[in-house]
Amino acid sequence: MGLFEKKDKELEALVNQIKVDLSNNYKDSAVDNIKKMEKLMDEKKQSGKLKNPQKYEALLSGFQQDVKNFKRTY
Repeated sequence: MGLFEKKDKELEALVNQIKVDLSNNYKDSAVDNIKKMEKLMDEKKQSGKLKNPQKYEALLSGFQQDVKNFKRTY
């Protein structure tokens, strides 16, 4: 991670929102945003616009592990 690392603003916004959702225990919102992130990453990979795929793949994998055992309480 360099000082001048290129970041994808759309993905960074989703990453931040997912972190907020998880920290506030907003399970459904976190799951929805993880799905959006996955879809956006696929679109950017196919178009060649994803600059640092390893970083975002690692984040996505971590988020997916965090919500893997979520169950609805209603």
